[in-house]
Parts: sequence; structure tokens; C-alpha cells
Amino acid sequence: MQQPPVVEYVAPQAREQGKQQGALETTRKLILELLSQRLGTNVEQRFKSELDTIDDLQLLEALFTKAMQVDSIEEFKQTLEKSDILS
Repeated sequence: MQQPPVVEYVAPQAREQGKQQGALETTRKLILELLSQRLGTNVEQRFKSELDTIDDLQLLEALFTKAMQVDSIEEFKQTLEKSDILS
């Protein structure tokens, strides 16, 4: 059965958008889990809403890398604040 032209046009775009959204959500979640494991504190309440506003996957990946390197929640907070200027 052949799909209508609109479905053929929209379906690939919707799939790609879904992949992008999934990558964003996964990276945000991994940042929070990593910080929580490394720094032994519940960071979700502190950073979740701010991370949820970032829709740039490259920026989130850079924040993930920084989350592996920071020595304190305060240091990550400063990095996150600086990233807002860049985005």
C-alpha cells in the first residue's frame, strides 16, 4: 500500500527530529547521573531545569565532558553559566 505524499515527506523529518530529541534527552540525563555519581550529591534539582532549556547537542556534549572533569558542583555551575553566554 502506497503512502500519501505528505506522509512520505513528513515521516523522515519526524524520525530525524525524534532522534535528535532522544539524543538531547539522553545527554541531559547522563550529565545529571554523572555529576551525581562523581560528586555524591543530588544534582537533578539544581541543574535539570537549566539543562532542559539547552537544545544544542554539541553544547550538551561539551557539558558532559566538563562534568567528567569538574571537582565540585560549584565548578560545574560556573561552566553552565558561561555556556549560556555562548549559546
